[in-house]
Amino acid sequence: MAYSASASGTYLSTEVFPKLGIAEQMSKTARKIYSERVGTVVARGDAELGFQQVSELMPIPGIDFIGEIPAEVQQTVLFSAGITSNVSSLDASRDLIAYLASPKAAPTIQKAGLKPLLPPLPW
Repeated sequence: MAYSASASGTYLSTEVFPKLGIAEQMSKTARKIYSERVGTVVARGDAELGFQQVSELMPIPGIDFIGEIPAEVQQTVLFSAGITSNVSSLDASRDLIAYLASPKAAPTIQKAGLKPLLPPLPW
């Protein structure tokens, strides 16, 4: 089993595995991947199972995405957008953020392995 050396892998090894009571077993068989995407390691056959963010797994050819870890141990990461005070085009910046938060962008966001949130924008 392979898992990411990033924050998601740290979360697995320090929170999820202990919570599931498998930390000792995983410490003997799981491998932290430092220099490439976990999906690439799985696709190459160097691991039979891999854990990484969905958006990191989806673009890797040669692997089957079998699903997310259960909600009880899932950690959600939110992405945010902001506009600096010295922006050269406030309207264009707002338009881009509005588009990314719109239902029109949702299918593309989902295809990339992310979950769109469609809250109303403050402007």
